[in-house]
Amino acid sequence: MAQPPQWKAMYQYVAIRAHDGCTRVEESVAAARRVLASPQVLDTRDAAGRYTLLHSAMTHVEHASGCLSGGVFSMGMAELLALHGCGAVPSRPVACIGDLRRDRDDHDEWLALSRLEAAREHAQDALRGVERAFTLLASVRFLLHSRTPDAAGRRQAMEEQLHAAGVQLQAAVGSVANMSALAFMATQPAIGNRIQ
Repeated sequence: MAQPPQWKAMYQYVAIRAHDGCTRVEESVAAARRVLASPQVLDTRDAAGRYTLLHSAMTHVEHASGCLSGGVFSMGMAELLALHGCGAVPSRPVACIGDLRRDRDDHDEWLALSRLEAAREHAQDALRGVERAFTLLASVRFLLHSRTPDAAGRRQAMEEQLHAAGVQLQAAVGSVANMSALAFMATQPAIGNRIQ
């Protein structure tokens, strides 16, 4: 049995890496949401006066952001590998996914890349939500460290921002689930090739 071209093995490696990153994103977002669900987020401090639960949530969100950025990068790299590999000459890649026609021998590659492109779009949506959540948490942190964090209306404003951050993270959960499923499918052979 002939070995697949080297670019396909590299594509598989990079695409699987992108899919594996989804688990880390899911874990980080879930941990941040658990922390934000605590009624003590605005009240729990350590000996140095740091708001430990808020800091923990921000750390989890920051980690999710990094993993999503890495996933977007990996998916882009996998796409470039495939476009170069599908070209008649590797130094002259196929211009875009749409150029891989369904009726050619590149149908499997077209399907995988279409799935990967959709996964990347979901990852970018999730990344935007995670970044908005981080910005909201940073504004809460800023308000907590102001000279009058207990001023009238400030507590309510901080609670509203915490809630909004939770909403952003909830939306990111859906995008990450879609991203994970599509990234996994992008590593699988087309169903027609599995049925003999």
